[in-house]
Order: sequence, then C-alpha cells, then structure tokens
Amino acid sequence: MIVAIAAGQQPTLTVDPRQPAATITAFIVQVSLGDQPHGTVGYQSMFAAGLALFVMTLLFNIVGYVLRKRYRQAY
Repeated sequence: MIVAIAAGQQPTLTVDPRQPAATITAFIVQVSLGDQPHGTVGYQSMFAAGLALFVMTLLFNIVGYVLRKRYRQAY
C-alpha cells in the first residue's frame, strides 16, 4: 500500500519514473472505496486486477525458483 501512496495514485500510464502513476493495488483500492453493485464492470474489474496480481506474482516466483535451481552452486 505504501507504493500506491508513493506513486501518487494517479490513473495514468507512463514510462517516466518521475511522473505520477497508479499501481494495480491503488486501482483496487480506488474502485473498492465506492459502492459497487454485484455483477457490475467495476466490481468484476477489482477481481480481474487481483487475479492479474496473483498470476504475475506466481510467474515471478516460478521464474525465480527455476533460475535459482539452475544456477545454484553445489557446496
């Protein structure tokens, strides 16, 4: 959550690290603060963003595990 606050919570996409941008976590917080009726696009987008975060984290962990296993030195 601190990354969301530090990034400025602005809903813009930029490659310049000096410009404010939004994280996926900030998007979830922003959407969930409003009352979202069940089944709306906003409601479903929160879960889609959470699923995207989960899949990205899982993939990074798998890649890290494979790289660690491949380049680990035997003692």
